[in-house]
Order: sequence, then C-alpha cells, then structure tokens
Amino acid sequence: MLALGVQPDYVDYFMGHTVDIYHDIQSLGIDRMRAIYAAPGLAIRKKTQISKLDTIKEMIRALGENPEQLLSREALSMGNISAAGEIENHQLSVLTMQLRDILRKAAET
Repeated sequence: MLALGVQPDYVDYFMGHTVDIYHDIQSLGIDRMRAIYAAPGLAIRKKTQISKLDTIKEMIRALGENPEQLLSREALSMGNISAAGEIENHQLSVLTMQLRDILRKAAET
C-alpha cells in the first residue's frame, strides 16, 4: 500500500501495528478510514482488461455510430468467414477502417 501512495502511519494502523501517539488515526472515523483504504484500488485479482475489439466499439459509439450495424453491413457485402479467430480479426480490421473513416469525416467538417 505504501507503493500506492498511502501514508505509512495509516498502513501500520491497518496492519494492526502501534502507531505514533501524536497521530490519532481513530479520530478520523470508520468511513474516512474505509475511503483511505479503498482509494489505492488494492486487489488480489488482476484488473480486467477490455479487448481491442470492445475498445474500438466503444470509440465508435462515442462518435455516434452503431458498430453492430457497421459490422452487419460489412458481413452482408463480404460473405461468410468460418474460423473463430478469423472472425475477430476480420471484425477488428473492419471496425478500425470504419473508425478511421469516421474520424476523417469529422476532421473535414
């Protein structure tokens, strides 16, 4: 927790160690202590990471377009892809091109 920016006296208090007499941590109250403990975001599990495909979809949604509609339009014009890995790569390339086109149109106006 020290590496995450929590004061050393607070860390000692959380771990049950005796702290300096002049630093009354208990007077902060339980809610304040919980907020200090939760602020660094310390967790045992790894933080979930969003995939590239989901990130691009969110960027397209933020620009006011519907990524699912863009994908279905592309699927109707191009045909069928059979392998699962190919589907995700194809969707990623299609959405990347669409995002590039949307950004170019936005830059021109």
